[in-house]
Amino acid sequence: MAKKSIHLAKAERRRALPQQRRVLYIITKSVWGGAAKYVYDLSTNLIGEFDVAVAAGGQGQFYKKIKQTNIPYYQINNFQRTINPFKDLFAFFEILDLLFQLKPNIIHVNSSKAGGVVGAAGQIYKFFSHQKINLIFTAHGWAFNEDRFKWQIDLIKFFSKITSWFYDKIICVSEYDRQMALKYKIAPKRKLITIHNGIDIKNIDFLEKKQAQKRLIGRESPLLIGTIAEWTKNKGIIYLIKATQTLELKEKEFDVILIGSGENPDKEKMYDYDKKYNLDNVRLIEFIPQAVKYLKGFDIFILPSLKEGLPYTIIEAMAAQLPIIATNVGGISEMIENNINGLLIEPKNPDLIGEKITYLINNPEKAQVMAQKARQKAEQEFSLDRMIEKTKRVY
Repeated sequence: MAKKSIHLAKAERRRALPQQRRVLYIITKSVWGGAAKYVYDLSTNLIGEFDVAVAAGGQGQFYKKIKQTNIPYYQINNFQRTINPFKDLFAFFEILDLLFQLKPNIIHVNSSKAGGVVGAAGQIYKFFSHQKINLIFTAHGWAFNEDRFKWQIDLIKFFSKITSWFYDKIICVSEYDRQMALKYKIAPKRKLITIHNGIDIKNIDFLEKKQAQKRLIGRESPLLIGTIAEWTKNKGIIYLIKATQTLELKEKEFDVILIGSGENPDKEKMYDYDKKYNLDNVRLIEFIPQAVKYLKGFDIFILPSLKEGLPYTIIEAMAAQLPIIATNVGGISEMIENNINGLLIEPKNPDLIGEKITYLINNPEKAQVMAQKARQKAEQEFSLDRMIEKTKRVY
């Protein structure tokens, strides 16, 4: 009887211990970009508090980074960015099977394509599991803010509304995106919450300027201008190239470095442009692991995007204490205050980019003050801890 009582007591204690809630993060592609970094940072920092798993399409850079952790990774074979009804249907059943297999309490979805497919599967799982399941979607910049034909934008808005119906909460990475969702009635106000992206600023191991430049271009540069961004139309890289090719600096040589990330869908266009115009001072680098480490090698950081959510590269450039020129799109104005901690410009304007580069070169003290204020704001408002704590509250 004594032994039986001991076993019963142990069983009761086990039942009394709170079980870890299981979070399944899902993203469309396993390429490395803003959404992938977001998922990586959340998943790796919530191990211990939650039972974490990740699912995505393919085995790209994101997959490789996750496999270096103890986080289970599940490949969705039919996930792809482009619309394909057959593959999307197969992806739906893959996701549905995975949900019943893992039985997550929280399903946190990232990227527009995954949003629709997983949202539908999640509702079916929710119905048949008879459990309280939190379905959460993070909008990393609404696709209807892109430079597209009106009929495409209207169609994207329609599907965004359908996608939003599936979810209990929608995290917007910028207040701009939350306001756009309200303006176009994408989702009711009670579902929408703004949580800015954040980075682990104090633990970034920046290379010193000379060392970073030598690794990037093989030598020291009198002036290094550049960016880190996926080579797509949305990033507006072509306007930066045009600006630097018409830039006239008195007795000042300069180099331009464009570091890509993710899949770089427009990389052929970039190389064709480079070849056509013989851009001797432009260096194209498709991808560098931990590219953030090289930022202190830049003298000026420029992000000429046409559409954004809340870009990590801007926060990283702020942390590197760089003079920043960026277009006033998406949530960038929530990070950069014009003439305070950086310079904001209108998109698609290479002449204005050139003008602002010249201004920073001719006003080094002003540039330095703005760079210092950028670092301060990054520390105060865009920390990883802040992002994680706010996200846990949503969970």
